[in-house]
Amino acid sequence: MNELPYFDNEGVKIHYEIEGNGPDLIMIHGFASNIENNWREDNWIKSLKDQNRLILIDCRGHGLSDKPKDPTQYGIKMIEDISKLMNHLSIKKSNIFGYSMGARLALNFLLDNPQYTNSVILGGFTLLSENAQEIRQIYEPIIKAFKVGSITQVKDPIGLELRRFAEKVGNDLNALAAVLAGFFVESNKDLVTRVKMNRLLKKIMVPVLIVVGSADAFVSDIRNENSIVNQIPGASYFQIQGKDHYTVVADPKFHMVVKAFLNFVNNK
Repeated sequence: MNELPYFDNEGVKIHYEIEGNGPDLIMIHGFASNIENNWREDNWIKSLKDQNRLILIDCRGHGLSDKPKDPTQYGIKMIEDISKLMNHLSIKKSNIFGYSMGARLALNFLLDNPQYTNSVILGGFTLLSENAQEIRQIYEPIIKAFKVGSITQVKDPIGLELRRFAEKVGNDLNALAAVLAGFFVESNKDLVTRVKMNRLLKKIMVPVLIVVGSADAFVSDIRNENSIVNQIPGASYFQIQGKDHYTVVADPKFHMVVKAFLNFVNNK
């Protein structure tokens, strides 16, 4: 049996896979998901591998990567994992596709490393409030939902939905609690609120595609004047009617628009 491919980031082993041929596309899954669940089961690998070299990463705390229980091992370190993976594979520049949590990581990677980014696809994503306390009030019940002994003890509706999904996928619940808590470690909180985010978004020069389901409870009204769509110059936006945060991932229209976007980016 071949040994699974990993790279090391300061003692934390990160699992990755490579599929297909063509321009590089780094793919970053959502919270409580993994390569298998987010990308293979929903046919993304099959859909994209003929025209792209897919670089798929199991984020730390997920899948076959290490799962530290210390919140300080997440946050900014999850962005560093993307850079380390590119260095490990000698990739100078890449397209990046993130879904949900993966989209937040992809956007922050772009803001910090525009020179390494050809384009970015943000799925199931919207900007959060710049008020850290408001965001903490949303996240704390979700973190608690992963720490209690039984799902029957979870009262928060979003926490219940995420806990149910996490158990279905077979996650380490304590590691996932640490992933979420990691965004509120002092050194990491800027990943969520990004001081002067609007100013940063207006400086983005690479093509950006944003795709959401119209029934996604995790995404606020992305069409308002302060939304990410209206802050990034030339950003493309596609909404898939009737799909929520989970059902949109496998939708053929999502696949179609991503393939068209990548074809444009890779051939312009």
